[in-house]
Amino acid sequence: MRSGWRCLLIAVLLTLLSPGALAQGIGISASAGMASQRMDDLKYLQQYILDTYPVEGRITSSFPPFTNISLVLVKEWYDHIHIGGGYTFSTTGGKSSYSDYTGNISTEISAASHRLGAYLSYTILGGERLDLSLNGRLDFNLSSVNIESAINVLGYTNRIYNQYRSISPSGTAGLELMYKFSGFSVGLEAGYLVDLAGNLKNTESNNELRDPNDQNRILTTDWTGWHAGIKIQIWLVK
Repeated sequence: MRSGWRCLLIAVLLTLLSPGALAQGIGISASAGMASQRMDDLKYLQQYILDTYPVEGRITSSFPPFTNISLVLVKEWYDHIHIGGGYTFSTTGGKSSYSDYTGNISTEISAASHRLGAYLSYTILGGERLDLSLNGRLDFNLSSVNIESAINVLGYTNRIYNQYRSISPSGTAGLELMYKFSGFSVGLEAGYLVDLAGNLKNTESNNELRDPNDQNRILTTDWTGWHAGIKIQIWLVK
């Protein structure tokens, strides 16, 4: 599977950099916004860790919609078709804690997604100034998850830190509405990502992160969800 994704990325880059491509428009697009994510297993793990507290703590944050940033190298294949390849970064996390006059307990889980893949858009309604397009992406998704628990009681402090990673393919479909200026465009985009959840492994021991209540089940990351943001596209060659 990994070799297939590498071949896809190489094919996109060769298309973008081929001599024939230079006769068409070449540009860079960047977007920034918010993205939701499913993360059922990490929410489950967060609750399990909270239940192990010797006191009654509470969850203060549980993987809310958070930062989503993308950068794409784009080629105008035809007037209504753009292809390219790029990078997307998403992040989220969860926190639970307990605190009183004797001390505190806290657990933080932070998750980040680094996605590299191919991009395609098709203009369904085009005008002199406004374009409405369908777009899609196929990505290779590398996720990192950090889990840190700390207890501080009467001056005694103990911390436990573990880092995990997962690899998975993902696909995105969406819409973008762009207003065209001379040499660049500005607009909005929104879409839905489907992530084929990747098994989590410890970065040091390479051991799988297993369900503490079912050792036959491996916990996963799952970035499936909606995203929306502001987008700008700058043409370097037109």
